[in-house]
Amino acid sequence: MSAGLFNRVSDALLGLIYPRRATCMGCGSRTGFPRDWLCEDCRQALSSRWVGAGRPPEGGLFKGAAYAYHYGGPAGGLVRNLKYQGVTRLAAGMGRSMASVFALIQPTGADCVAPVPMHPKRLRERGFNHAALLARAAGDRLELPMADALKRVRNTRQQARLPDDARRANMAGAFELQMDVKGKRIVLVDDVCTTGATANACAKTLLDGGAEAVYLLCYAVAGEENRGA
Repeated sequence: MSAGLFNRVSDALLGLIYPRRATCMGCGSRTGFPRDWLCEDCRQALSSRWVGAGRPPEGGLFKGAAYAYHYGGPAGGLVRNLKYQGVTRLAAGMGRSMASVFALIQPTGADCVAPVPMHPKRLRERGFNHAALLARAAGDRLELPMADALKRVRNTRQQARLPDDARRANMAGAFELQMDVKGKRIVLVDDVCTTGATANACAKTLLDGGAEAVYLLCYAVAGEENRGA
């Protein structure tokens, strides 16, 4: 079965298991609600955790950064359901939020959006790259093409399982270019920024390859509550 057909079949099955109007993707409530994906409590909680333009990860590699929400609560539920449960239809709404928040760091003169890549082995296991789904959804709203500028050449340990001081070493040499980025202004897209180790490794690869500037756009940011501007 091709990856595309597998994803469509999986999406159809998930539509039966997780009806849009029956199960909240933020908290898992099955009490039913009139609007898509989130119960009203989670919808209100999510709106209170909006970030906006924020501080880029330490290292001085990014020209700017924007995050839609603080991680945790409903935002965390949405990320986990997209990433681990395969509810890929969530990407459209999450991408809209990311496009809205990106407007706060414009004008950038960006040329494209580029997702943080997955290693081919992990991509085959999961069947999709959640960052690519978000990049495409946000890029469509921003009228920016999506470019697979990077490839992951090391199947690194999952960052979430590592202490902060080990994440940078885990990402060393993990990415390579797979297109010409000379002179381009690139918006790097991921679901969550925690310490910024992954994002910085991607940005360094892009800048070493001649990119003019790199911006960071994530659905959520973890860590300090004052990470926003």
